[in-house]
Amino acid sequence: MNTAVGSLREQIARLRDLGALRTVERPVSPVHELAAVAQRCDVENGPALLFTDVGEHSGRVVIGTDGTRGRVAAALGVAAGALTERYARALIDPIRPVEVDAGSVHENVRIGGDADLTELPILTHFEHDGGPYLTSGIVTAVHPQTGERNLSYHRMQVKGPRELRMVIVPRHLHRIYEAYEAMDRPMPVSIVLGVDTPLRFAAGTSGSAVPFGFDEYGIAGGLRGRGEELVRGITNDLLVPAHAEIVLEGYVPAHERADEGPFAEFAGYYKGVTPRHVVRIVAITHRHDPVYQGLISGSTEQLLLMGLPNEPAMLTAVRGGIAGVRAINVTQGGLHKFHVIVSVDKQHEGDGKDAIVAAFAAHRDVKLVVVVDHDVDPFDQVAVERAVATWFRADEDLVVITGGKGNPVDKLLTAAGTTTRMGMDATAPLAHTSTDARAEIPGAAQIDLADWLID
Repeated sequence: MNTAVGSLREQIARLRDLGALRTVERPVSPVHELAAVAQRCDVENGPALLFTDVGEHSGRVVIGTDGTRGRVAAALGVAAGALTERYARALIDPIRPVEVDAGSVHENVRIGGDADLTELPILTHFEHDGGPYLTSGIVTAVHPQTGERNLSYHRMQVKGPRELRMVIVPRHLHRIYEAYEAMDRPMPVSIVLGVDTPLRFAAGTSGSAVPFGFDEYGIAGGLRGRGEELVRGITNDLLVPAHAEIVLEGYVPAHERADEGPFAEFAGYYKGVTPRHVVRIVAITHRHDPVYQGLISGSTEQLLLMGLPNEPAMLTAVRGGIAGVRAINVTQGGLHKFHVIVSVDKQHEGDGKDAIVAAFAAHRDVKLVVVVDHDVDPFDQVAVERAVATWFRADEDLVVITGGKGNPVDKLLTAAGTTTRMGMDATAPLAHTSTDARAEIPGAAQIDLADWLID
């Protein structure tokens, strides 16, 4: 397996062949019940799930397709250990998308009053959520003056058959919306639902490696190994993936806000009711018997979608600052966003502290950076903790930076919205590298216990 999948349906088939997906045929409610089953499966490290009878319209819902690094790697056709390097190459060598005349996403077209969001199996997740939410939708929009395109994730609360409330934080989509609002014009949007790993992770990429104007479709092409096939919208000129399951076409009116929430965010706490942007839907297109793609806030899958794209962006940025960076792990314990382990092949004293500074510069949400030597696996938390225990001295190896802008999920932000960042240099001094060899038992790495532990 050395090729990436070409659609969500192909990914589902590949996961099924690998024994990493199970089908649930019994009826299930989209209000809490499906989320409860999926969360339990996530907690117990279970497989991805395909539900075939969801809600009153018996829709299909898949969830967990990208719930582990192994599943992500399988979708890209690479080994799990090669994920970050593959991603980094896609950032350096993106492949431009290609426009095609037709796509399966237009097999069914519903316009105006025939477009009804309530017929989709959109999930209500947590107890106090304000209602059903789109959590996996990829929003695409184009700057009205420069033509720069953006793909990004935004939670959207369903408020009626053709109305959503969308959270647009001050990032790239917000910049596009501000340009439309300054012109007193609505911003056309297309919301893409039901795509495979290359597109999902491309849309989640952020950081210094993808400045405004960097076309995320090119990243998807780089991950896929070929240009993404795009088709033009029915009611707008926006290009969307030709083989997506569902696309919602609509617009965000200028100067209009309405209440959204409550919603349980990824850190596990509710965000209250707040005025947000309104989205009006004018068309829904979809494949025959479409598969709606669910995503539970705070699940392993969502955290990977947030965090794994940060690894190649940070790897590229940190390597630009110092030589010898081997690998980066944006950890699950840090919500795949706030804590980073950096493995370096240390060449000079000071490399560890330079790596800390470079990691902070690569992504402003990072709060903790731990730097270890190249022979410490950054994905092995025990090995990382052992390096801290044996090579870290707080009076010499601790870096503290105060007054940086923090993420709103940080419960201890100052009134000004700032936080404190910490770095730990747990690399061995160069003077010790030639005398302190790690102890190994010859042949231990090659032992297969199945050959020895026979009942």
